[in-house]
Amino acid sequence: MRNIDSQADPAFALAAHVTGTSLADIPAGAIEASKRDVLDTFGAMLGGSGAPGIAELARVTQRWGGLEESSLLILGGEMPAHHAALVNAAMGHALDFDDTLDHGGNIHPGVSVLAATLAVAESVGGVTGAELIVAVTLGLDVSCRLALAAHDDRGWHRTGTFGIFGAAAAAGKLLALSQDQMVHAFGIAYSQAAGNRQCIVDGALTKRFQAGQAAHGGVLAAILAKEGFTGAANVFAGQYGFFPMYQPNGYDLAPIYDGLGSEFRGNELSHKPYPCGRPTHTYVDAAIELHRRLELSQYAVESIVVTTGQETYQAQFHPSVINPKPSNQVESQFSLPYLIGAALSLGRVGIDEINTFDNPVVLAMAAMVTGSSAGAAPRGWGKIEVHRSDGRAGVVELTGASGSPDNPLSGQQLEEKFKDCAAHALTPVARPVADEMINLILDIQAMEDSRELIKLATQARS
Repeated sequence: MRNIDSQADPAFALAAHVTGTSLADIPAGAIEASKRDVLDTFGAMLGGSGAPGIAELARVTQRWGGLEESSLLILGGEMPAHHAALVNAAMGHALDFDDTLDHGGNIHPGVSVLAATLAVAESVGGVTGAELIVAVTLGLDVSCRLALAAHDDRGWHRTGTFGIFGAAAAAGKLLALSQDQMVHAFGIAYSQAAGNRQCIVDGALTKRFQAGQAAHGGVLAAILAKEGFTGAANVFAGQYGFFPMYQPNGYDLAPIYDGLGSEFRGNELSHKPYPCGRPTHTYVDAAIELHRRLELSQYAVESIVVTTGQETYQAQFHPSVINPKPSNQVESQFSLPYLIGAALSLGRVGIDEINTFDNPVVLAMAAMVTGSSAGAAPRGWGKIEVHRSDGRAGVVELTGASGSPDNPLSGQQLEEKFKDCAAHALTPVARPVADEMINLILDIQAMEDSRELIKLATQARS
């Protein structure tokens, strides 16, 4: 091939990293972080199995038929690996309950990586738990490094646009691609990389589809590369490479290389305590604290004022856009007035509050939320001030969101979240089966065949 500079383009370094890394090369802490992420992501898949849009995706892919090699979780049935990855990743992202890299543009790398890994593992057969966790660890690392390299927000939904490369890395690892084949897999993935956040603004189901699209495209890219199909080689830094095209003047390639092979960025992921957009978590944390502090389950509220920077005010609280009464699940996941109203009135924001958004108590509280702009306040700053009808008031300023590496969910909290997701599956998973899934994931290196976990999630019944 012509005009290929293996020294300049990160595709070659990433391909060498993925193909050359074994379990022995990965620090124990990184493996433990990946187990936590698999637990969190697999639970989100179970919980999202009955979410809007999933039945439609499954129905279309099942209608097309094809090789029965990879399973749909909870829904059951087998289909071609890339189609199973599409549906499983979409259900994992549907509740917006999956992992995030907070400082990497809030990419959700886990769903596309895990869905691609599970689909290929089942297709190949005989993949051990150790091999599975290595593939997941490498896929997360690739997705996160690419997200960290883009420092300007261009409106991409990074879960789809950047996440496809992590999915391709994980799938390619299980397919035992050579370094050259892995470069081609990245190039083929680049031809499919897409995803935007207009779907969030418009409350559309394509947000979850884009996570599925990344898993689907990653699997397809790896399989094509295995067959000798070629893709662009100067994938990320070429004249028309990913970053020059997608992030002109808004990227720095250094984070892709920093600590490559010794540090694994999956360690830096956050796990959500609430099934809603990650930037809203600080507000939910603050509102739950006010619910507790002001005993709002017992006292009436007179006023609620949320003060934010100008950007958040314009997007969420300006009279022309404020939306305290969502009309669908996606809107409920991203409406700050609604989420604050739920947190203040109930002291919680869980799957039920996202799936059913007609609780009159919540809507009445959300309708009281008003916004105020602090002008040039730092990005992310805000406070919530609540006045009770008896005159008592409370103010809470936003702090770092719970669930981050600095304030992580405990192992017990992650397990309870998993069980809650399992109970909300399209076919609720019995508690003993959920416990068995948790035990398999937390001891994943002892699993002789990763299909054990998949089998549990396709046969689970309450």
